[in-house]
Amino acid sequence: MLALGRTRGWAAGIAAALALIVGFPTSAQAAVGDLVFVRTIARNVSGAVDIGPVNPLDWASAATLPGNGSTVYVVAGGDGGSGTAQPAISTFRRAANDTLSLTGCMGGLAGCRPTKVNDQEIPGRLYAASSVVTAGVHVYVSTPAAVVGFSTAANGDLVTDFCVWDQSCGSVAALPGLAPWATSQNALTATADGRDLYLYAAGGSKGAVYHLRRDGTTGRLAYSGCIGEAMPGCASIGRTGVMTSSGDVVVSADGRSLYVVAQRPGSVTHFRRDLTTGSLTEAGCVGGPGVGGCAIPVTDGLLGITQGAITQAGDSLYVSGPGGVTHLHRDTATGNIAYWGCIGYAAGCRATGPQGQYVDVAVSADGTSVYGTQGPAFAWGAVTHLRRSAQGDLTYAGCIGEGLPQWCRPIGLTGVMNHAGPVLAPGSSQVVYSLGVHARGAITQFTRLTS
Repeated sequence: MLALGRTRGWAAGIAAALALIVGFPTSAQAAVGDLVFVRTIARNVSGAVDIGPVNPLDWASAATLPGNGSTVYVVAGGDGGSGTAQPAISTFRRAANDTLSLTGCMGGLAGCRPTKVNDQEIPGRLYAASSVVTAGVHVYVSTPAAVVGFSTAANGDLVTDFCVWDQSCGSVAALPGLAPWATSQNALTATADGRDLYLYAAGGSKGAVYHLRRDGTTGRLAYSGCIGEAMPGCASIGRTGVMTSSGDVVVSADGRSLYVVAQRPGSVTHFRRDLTTGSLTEAGCVGGPGVGGCAIPVTDGLLGITQGAITQAGDSLYVSGPGGVTHLHRDTATGNIAYWGCIGYAAGCRATGPQGQYVDVAVSADGTSVYGTQGPAFAWGAVTHLRRSAQGDLTYAGCIGEGLPQWCRPIGLTGVMNHAGPVLAPGSSQVVYSLGVHARGAITQFTRLTS
């Protein structure tokens, strides 16, 4: 008993010391998945690594990594045309210790290489960009007027841009029912093999998923069909109110399922994907009240959802929205999804953690943690850690950020996370990147504890 007591005392001392070093509350021992602040890249922020004279992070809207994890691409859609912030896509090289360094950018921002069509500069070509994906040696950005493609060098730097679909060029001259600027915040995803891209475009009481087959050498895309709701020229899903607002589109790791996340009134539609042709067939949906023909959960967790993430094992799909993070259990054989629970402040959800809007969601590579960026605009910002059980259930495990010291461990900087943006949890499972957007933009790096 004496030896056991000494062991407990020693462990408590270590926990307390660790709390002082990394900022964990002394009442809780650090555990797998907890985050430790490393550094922030920003412009003119005391204590941050200065990004340099060109800052392409202002109004950052999306970020992605290629499969090898060597590069982070960040796209910023600008301020919509007033001229105070120009759109750009930037390249950050990732070092062995996970630190990032800016190596270049393209777009309308002064100091970046210009985007062009047929050698004609189009500074605003990335305006309102809302998503970015990688496929092979190419990078693709979706905007309300285009899917813009970029070629890369062997080191990941952007070499040139080319036209895929917009009013300025004709690789894909037209998509059925879809005119430039007729929809907003179009979402883009790519299959793991880079062969197929899918564009979810919605607005004006209509929406569809467009299948674009990619040429692995040139990066050009060929239109291969579409399916949706009330979109002229596209196959119909046969239900209403599920694909008429912006959101996200996610492909499972096995490539057999695609899921459309729609913001209003809040729904997730499941499509089965033919592994040979890439074509889609609607297979069901889960949605909030007022969504026709969907399974309706007993909580309000799906209202306003905007982003989704699937575990590597494929057994869970998580979607984030203003009221929290919702867990949808996924059958790995069929891809079918079923509501499993939610955490946040929406009615009926497990009420725990800060009561702020969830912006983005990511799942760690080992499947033990879910991370969400959270916080109302300009008030506070944080990354919230939700611990994941073997069944996929989530429990609140703390948060780290700025402006909410009563809840979250502070990072010690100001003005870099208080307008939350995208969150990335790369395959290394030892790092998490969180983007802050407007007014200056920033990337904050965290180490993820793995033992």
